[in-house]
Amino acid sequence: MTYPSHGETIAGVLFRPTNVSNPPGIVLIGPYSFIKEQAPLQYATRLADEGYAALIFDPRTVGESSGMPRRLENPKMKNEDAVSGLDYLISRGDVDKSKLFLVGICQGGPECLDIASYEDRVAGVASVTGYFRDHETDIYMICAGCVAWEPGADIASMEMPTPEQGEALLKARIERAKEARELYEKTGEVIYQPLVDPKAADPESGALAGLPGPVVWSWYGPWTLKDFDNRYAVMSDLDHFGYTTVPGVAKLNKPALIIHGDNSMNAAAAKRHFDSIPTKSKKLIWYDEVSHFQHYDQPDIVDHNVGDISSWFKKVLEGTA
Repeated sequence: MTYPSHGETIAGVLFRPTNVSNPPGIVLIGPYSFIKEQAPLQYATRLADEGYAALIFDPRTVGESSGMPRRLENPKMKNEDAVSGLDYLISRGDVDKSKLFLVGICQGGPECLDIASYEDRVAGVASVTGYFRDHETDIYMICAGCVAWEPGADIASMEMPTPEQGEALLKARIERAKEARELYEKTGEVIYQPLVDPKAADPESGALAGLPGPVVWSWYGPWTLKDFDNRYAVMSDLDHFGYTTVPGVAKLNKPALIIHGDNSMNAAAAKRHFDSIPTKSKKLIWYDEVSHFQHYDQPDIVDHNVGDISSWFKKVLEGTA
């Protein structure tokens, strides 16, 4: 199926529960650079089994959706596409428009929290292993790309670049993005670099890839063998790093569930975001034994997370969350 969003056509898949009329609806947002066949698929199929109509989609400029230039990493555009997904669910007439939810994995989690802070139609929201968008976490992400991890090694014991080195690397990325944006505006030429690269970034000079290093490659690498478009438009770093979830989450008054842990991305940011949510209708589930990428698609972990999400949304509908 498809639906419109800001002049473009969004490609999606809607998973519906069997023998359930007028079910509650969920729109899902995946990690940085996601396509619908990745983590969103794993969660949507299971949420449909729990009785929800679950919508996954390719954001504008990505996958089967339209939009130019291709492969922009723009969180605000993804949020807009998710809101258009809510419009689509309502327009169908066979989804309960009073029972709409958001679920996000990795960066999609905090984005969903952000959307729920201003989108009145959302009844509740869940974030799984979030890439919480604040400056500290952006620096953490850049520094993690410099770690030369090998399978079996304890990444927690490995030395990261200093915060000062991270700040310098971020500044260099922003400068490259500005130059790329200026070139595009003048000539229409789009500068692309690899999205993921197995080689760790140098802590002094950085890397050209959006997500460098063997840690990220351990999950994304196999997808590069499945027609996954392993590139991103460098100029969109301006949009990516210019986006933060801090002010939106601090205004969130909808029931919110956050699933995270010490082995997820920057645990401190998850706790900061959770503490900033003003509503008392919130819950933090902490799984230290689960790594960040296991939350994406490891069957038993996804099963467990979907059980937690479904249980929370049921309490929201019952008014007991």
